Amino acid sequence: MKRGVLFFVGVLTLPVISVVFLSPAGAPRPQPQDTQALTKPLQYEVAVVLKLVQVRVTDKKGNPVPDLTREDFAVTDNGTPVVLTAFERHTLGTPVATDTAAGQPETAVEPTRPDASASRPADRKYFLFFDFAYNNVRGILKARTAALHFLDTAVQPEDEVAVLTYAAIGGLAFHEYLTTDHDKVRKVIEAIGHSDIAGRATEIEDSYWRLMQDSPGSGGGAAMGLNFRAEAEANRQESKSMAQKYMAKMTALARALRLVEGQKHFILFSTGIPNSLIYGYTPGNAGYRSDTSSASGDHVLRRQNEAMYQEFSAAGCSFYAFDTRESAIEAPLFAYDEQTFATGSRSMSATGDATNVFKDNKATGLNSLKRLTDITGGKYYSNINMYEKNLDQVQAATGSYYVLGYSINERWDGLFHDVKVEVMRKGCEVRTQAGYFNPKPFGEYSDLEKQIHLFDLAINERAFSRMPVDIPMVALASTVEGVSRLGVLAKLPGEVTAKLAGKRVEFVVLFFDEKGDIREIVRQEADPASFRGHETAFAAGSSLKPGDYSCRLIVRDMDTGLSAVASTKGTIGKPQAGGLQLGSPLLLEWRTGCSFVSAGAKKRQEVFPWGDIYPYDPSMFVPVFAELPAAASGIQVVIPCSTPGGGAADLTLRASLVDSVSGAQVPIAAAVSNRVQKGPLEILTLELPTAGIAAGTYYLHFYAEDRASGSLGHTFTTLIVPRR
Repeated sequence: MKRGVLFFVGVLTLPVISVVFLSPAGAPRPQPQDTQALTKPLQYEVAVVLKLVQVRVTDKKGNPVPDLTREDFAVTDNGTPVVLTAFERHTLGTPVATDTAAGQPETAVEPTRPDASASRPADRKYFLFFDFAYNNVRGILKARTAALHFLDTAVQPEDEVAVLTYAAIGGLAFHEYLTTDHDKVRKVIEAIGHSDIAGRATEIEDSYWRLMQDSPGSGGGAAMGLNFRAEAEANRQESKSMAQKYMAKMTALARALRLVEGQKHFILFSTGIPNSLIYGYTPGNAGYRSDTSSASGDHVLRRQNEAMYQEFSAAGCSFYAFDTRESAIEAPLFAYDEQTFATGSRSMSATGDATNVFKDNKATGLNSLKRLTDITGGKYYSNINMYEKNLDQVQAATGSYYVLGYSINERWDGLFHDVKVEVMRKGCEVRTQAGYFNPKPFGEYSDLEKQIHLFDLAINERAFSRMPVDIPMVALASTVEGVSRLGVLAKLPGEVTAKLAGKRVEFVVLFFDEKGDIREIVRQEADPASFRGHETAFAAGSSLKPGDYSCRLIVRDMDTGLSAVASTKGTIGKPQAGGLQLGSPLLLEWRTGCSFVSAGAKKRQEVFPWGDIYPYDPSMFVPVFAELPAAASGIQVVIPCSTPGGGAADLTLRASLVDSVSGAQVPIAAAVSNRVQKGPLEILTLELPTAGIAAGTYYLHFYAEDRASGSLGHTFTTLIVPRR
């Protein structure tokens, strides 16, 4: 029986049964070696999967109800009742789970962290969202304080946190994707300040209504009134365009987040899109013409706005909106009385500030924010100044929930499933996602969806589209003329390349420094036709400062989205003043049949000239990644060397093999078989016999000396000799 890949919505800590994959026509799945199948149109399989839905249940006062059982819930999927086969209770991150089989007694279990192969989302996912387009400076600064407080008091070590922003000019931006490295999140939040406010969209809407109210009573007569109205309408159109752009970007984000497993909790800091812009507004002004189209709002914006809400709900996103309008101004003493009794109403014209707390709520974003939270199952908080108390409520709400699971026949058609959850116990209120979307072919992904997919592959150890195949990779460091470089070399097995059925495959290498920051990204695209089904070596590199690095390679079929990931660590040492610089040794075995792909030049200047630093003939040799092939009687070693000043050197070199367990030295002979001068580098190629070496793990050291200057150099690698 073949094992299927399970795609989840929610949180799972329960065992899952094996499933059988069938093609849409019911035919067996083609094997990788079936070359005829590779030329046929792509087929997306139907699988029996466990669908998980996260549910929050509260009483009439909004307090969590923590003692429900499986039998208390009734769930329908597109109107059809389903049988719950998985059930969990969670309270502030500690799950109390039951058996997956219905009818079994409930048994409390200790929560456990999944291994890398488990298809299970993390405990909680928070998206800290700073809206710069519909906001104000004071509100953003207060939001920054609130976000840091939430990070310090509510976020648990296992919770994943992301930070994103939206600006009217810069658009949507991820500053930190979902991570448990909360120190990195803190640094991002602390950097948010006055300079992030760009494109105050609410100012236009505010000016529009002031002009509309002022025009009838202006002293310039009818012509002056028409000019005011024309100016107002022009500004209004700009405001609508900004709102449409905002809705389009947010809707695209919601669709992309379907790819992210589990419930996503958005903590939104914003004043919201002005309600008057979408649904219209009739100010309390006797001269205002209520028969204008502006009074009834904009039907296009209404439709787009409602669609945005529904997309977030369907993607499993709950919004907790913190209205930052309360921090728009520092109201003077008796300001409320002055605003109210001087004008007779709390209208926006009283202050002229688009985010003023005294604005008529019909013209503010209050209703927009509240509707967003209502539809997505979150909550609206009107006063950002009460963030401590309100964030405690968010912590309680997101920390107490149930996970309900049932089996479905999943199809790759992208269709929406309406999910209804009811609780039999009286007095309970249920909040959950409106439903879910079936997966769709990767070729139909938007650019943002592909970006989220790449984020998930680069950071998430449980990314669902990853092939569960071990891909060996090694990092190789070299320094010449003060420039240090780090290269990676990976070997893709034939079973991986056989599944790359599309016409385009991308290789993306990310270099993370010791703080987890991305220092370089290298991308190469290739046609897999030349290496499909064959073992393939991929090489790439970058110029980096000395230090420790984590390197990750993502191999992604751009037609199907099928992906494989490899990881390794590497170190670039600090150059020794006046000493020889020896690069990391590259081990090779004499064997044919391995293709070779290298990341090409960037902007006409190759950052890591692989052919100059590690030249070898891929038609004759295959890289060795620590473990020596069982049948090998010897290996070849390539070492790049550079001398102080870059001149020619008279080098001698010897090798030393040290048992990693006993520390004993094992005799080994190393003979230099070739020397090649590549600019300031001299490339040494050595022959190393390995026959007769006992099985075990060894450190292979190389020592070089320049007889002319007396300079010394050293490098080493690991060699694993298997049992023969």
